Amino acid sequence: MNRHMRAVARWLAGAAAAVCISARGAAAGEGLDGYWMDSDGEVILQFGPCGQERCGRVAWLRKPRGPDGGPLRDFRNPDTALQTRFVCGLPVVTGFKKQADGTWGDGTVYVPDHGMSFSGYAEVLGPTKVKVTGYVLISLFGSSEVWTRVPRRPPSCEEQAKMIATGKWSEDTTRWPAAPPPVAAR
Repeated sequence: MNRHMRAVARWLAGAAAAVCISARGAAAGEGLDGYWMDSDGEVILQFGPCGQERCGRVAWLRKPRGPDGGPLRDFRNPDTALQTRFVCGLPVVTGFKKQADGTWGDGTVYVPDHGMSFSGYAEVLGPTKVKVTGYVLISLFGSSEVWTRVPRRPPSCEEQAKMIATGKWSEDTTRWPAAPPPVAAR
């Protein structure tokens, strides 16, 4: 192989490696699975598969206490039979499907603060940011915010409930304990 052919072969190998690395980074950046904190630091949702779709449940609340001092319940739900459900652990995002444009849509977002469900979609902006939009009828009249990936599992709802029951939870808590269990590798 002459010098020119070796240079071309090295360039092709380097280009192929760059494409592979970029593809892996893009695939990781497109992932919705994991823990995401809202822009106000009030809630962390855990997204994961539910069949071919993606769903999200409340994994952590900054203020997990309800008006009665106990764990926060879904008291604003218009269905009285559902008003006693705990918000922590509640599935609030359902039916998100991967769209042709790379977003996740066709889903429903339930907002316990309002006791209402909205249509919604999410656009992964990168490995640590996702733009979440909720809307009624058409997305033009929706509201969006950027959420941030949380690199480790927050305390579980049960751990938060124990902290409340034992008086170890403060409404001013903005961080969880120093060393929660790590997120399991997939």
